[in-house]
Amino acid sequence: MNRKISLGLALALIFLAIAGSVAATAAVTMRVYNSIIKDLPSRTSLYSTVSEIDDIVRNNYFGEINDSLLNADLSEGYASGIGDRYSYYMTAAEYAVYLDEMQGQMVGVGANVFYDPTDAGLYVSAVSENSPAALAGLQKGDRIVSINEEAVTAYNYTELMENLTGDRLSSVTVTFSRDGASQTVNLVKGYTAQTVFTSLNGTVGYVQITAFYATTASQLEAAVETLSENGATSLIFDLRGCSAGTIEYAANTLDVLVPVASEGSGALATAYSKDGSVRRTFTAAASSVSMSMMVLVNGETAGPAELFACDLRDYGMARLIGETTAGNGCLQEVFALSDGGAIILTTAEIHPYISESYNQVGIVPDEEVVLSSEKAVRLPLLEQADDDQYQRAYSLLTGETEEDTAA
Repeated sequence: MNRKISLGLALALIFLAIAGSVAATAAVTMRVYNSIIKDLPSRTSLYSTVSEIDDIVRNNYFGEINDSLLNADLSEGYASGIGDRYSYYMTAAEYAVYLDEMQGQMVGVGANVFYDPTDAGLYVSAVSENSPAALAGLQKGDRIVSINEEAVTAYNYTELMENLTGDRLSSVTVTFSRDGASQTVNLVKGYTAQTVFTSLNGTVGYVQITAFYATTASQLEAAVETLSENGATSLIFDLRGCSAGTIEYAANTLDVLVPVASEGSGALATAYSKDGSVRRTFTAAASSVSMSMMVLVNGETAGPAELFACDLRDYGMARLIGETTAGNGCLQEVFALSDGGAIILTTAEIHPYISESYNQVGIVPDEEVVLSSEKAVRLPLLEQADDDQYQRAYSLLTGETEEDTAA
């Protein structure tokens, strides 16, 4: 049945609708305005100062201005100026290298090198499988005598080491010595990174993880399977000095070992923004590894490596041996820029599976074992028999020391 209303009522309803629309629009506009005006005085002051400096320089500087270099330095300065050691700017070239690195595609020769100040020597501490260095015959413990025919000294080793990284397909000449004999090889840079290194000591598998890249999870899965097939019944993970990679790839690597997260938030890690909202969650699948585990950590265990160590302990699968970790419990994300570069920015705080956040405080090990200063400085070359932290983990797993087993 149709109902008729008076003209006056109709007009009143129309006016009420218009008023409601205006009020809603005003509310939305105010929110947008507030978001735009946020920190406006600070922004205005910043842009004004930069503009003032730019005017002075362009009107008075004697030399030529390289605008590309200037823009890059301004971007780098901005990222540095926020005071976060984990946030930084990358040029287009640096960003391209970073993207390759996160996928495990590395520039360089595939040899990790370590300068020993006790004898002013540059030594190979690890060699990636199938890398140019490995194919040329370099081994852990080799002493690098010269690079590009320039002898390594205490004064130039940092500069010479840079020649071992660099552009893919470029080359470098390396002379190294072993057992009193020296050899010179020419290495072409570029390889797929090996981030998981293993050995088997009796029934204890040793697994060193040097970074958490896209390829680390598959490498760990293969390594654990091989160790198990060869008789390993327990594992020692070495995360000392490990900080490279991302939280995402650390979670993927954890997924190789741990079952589905069922306690706490039900996630391997949860990233919280500064307003308390959940920015990202990292979950696990159903597969898991049933072995006793120990994890070696120190003050240079940071970021994704800290999450890996903390979660293994939260699951009750491992104990931590060594020293308190670095305390980088934040999520860093990459934002691509219009100039081809990118900024890596800290965007959230990581909360592990069950434990409280370790950000800025680090993770305290279950058992503190401190290496002497002499051993700490030689850690990359330290034999396991001389490694107090490794020996303690080994004895907790087996009830004896490695020397006892050898005897």
